[in-house]
Amino acid sequence: MLQRSQTCLNLITKGSNFNFHLRLSQRASRQPKEKPPPKLATDVVNYINSTPEYSEIKNKIPNSLLRKYKTPESMYLINKKTAKEIVKTIKDSIDNDSPLIEVNPGFGYLSEELLQCQKNPIYMYEMSTQFSTHLSKLQELHPGRVKFKIADFFGMWKLAFKDKIDQGNRIEELLGELCTYDKSRVVKIIGSMPGLSFVKHLINNIIFHNTTNQLGKPDLFITMPGYHYEFLTDNEVQLKKHRSVPALFQMLFDHKVLTTVPKVHFLPWTHKPDSKKITMMDEHQLVLVNITQKDKLPCSPEYLPLLWYFFKPHMLSKTTRVIPMLEQWIPGCGVWLITGQDPPDTNKQLAPNQDDAELPHMTIFTEFGDLNLQQKITVFKKFISWPEFEQCQFRVTMENNLPKFFTNIDDDDKEVIGTHIEDMEHSDTESET
Repeated sequence: MLQRSQTCLNLITKGSNFNFHLRLSQRASRQPKEKPPPKLATDVVNYINSTPEYSEIKNKIPNSLLRKYKTPESMYLINKKTAKEIVKTIKDSIDNDSPLIEVNPGFGYLSEELLQCQKNPIYMYEMSTQFSTHLSKLQELHPGRVKFKIADFFGMWKLAFKDKIDQGNRIEELLGELCTYDKSRVVKIIGSMPGLSFVKHLINNIIFHNTTNQLGKPDLFITMPGYHYEFLTDNEVQLKKHRSVPALFQMLFDHKVLTTVPKVHFLPWTHKPDSKKITMMDEHQLVLVNITQKDKLPCSPEYLPLLWYFFKPHMLSKTTRVIPMLEQWIPGCGVWLITGQDPPDTNKQLAPNQDDAELPHMTIFTEFGDLNLQQKITVFKKFISWPEFEQCQFRVTMENNLPKFFTNIDDDDKEVIGTHIEDMEHSDTESET
């Protein structure tokens, strides 16, 4: 009897041990396995290995640049001939009175050309420590003329967001001796920009931080994909479409294409753009563009946040009727638009002047889609100049919507952007529409 009980106990113990090991193995199988690193793109590797002019750097290129992305957060120029072509195109626009910033210089090919064509120091901001050796050599060759930081300059919007939350000084620390409160100080910025986050930061900086701007007046010489430039400068936004980012961009900046450069001369390469990003420009080329903040803003700085809110998609669309929308804020104001007159006590300092676009004959059925961009600005100026404006709820509503703006960065054009070049495989999505 005793022996039978011992046998049963042994069987129970063995069964428990078996179940314990089974649970352990099941738990281990449920644990997520480490993902293998993304594979290098064969066509990129073959291109680098088969092109003699890259023989010196082919073993020094970070693996993260030999993969393909939908939209990487940075681009690096690896071709000396294209570096010469870019600097040849922009050198007459570089003056000794303006600080010169180069973003993500990488191997320093563009830097070398810039150092030869002008005498000012170059302030370099490099995202990756993997290029520090190359930049240190430049410092040795050009004492006192190369100043570089390991920092994400084009990701400045993230620092501005954090500073807004806790009243920090991250932007000031990033800019260092470049920091200024002189809004008219021009700063030349040169680099490659695969996304639109920095342009959006500049828009927001002008609108919301006009009086505390620490960068000065930006004058950009940037290589970017053609579809991004077409999105920002889309003339259709003047009439048929309404998107706030292109509208605000065209109000605040002058822009022009200087030349095109081969896309394969920049790493990393990108996947073929989807149908939403089809460009009329050559998809095998990047555009070198000059983007400069306008000397004259659409309205005085204190009214720029109101302009921003006026142009948000939930405020107007191409089918929104102008007069019914405005009468939600100022009842009965439509008569001033229909008659083409203004109230006797209109604020003349805010009202449209001879430089503003004339409005067509307005009716109760006129839609914002019937107006071009300059005429929409005229409507805005009339709206804020009417005596009833300060008593209406428009300003309060705009201020109540600011927290949503600062939380989401931008609610009609969101991006997923990483922090460092080593994490680029986690930041390959972006939407601009």
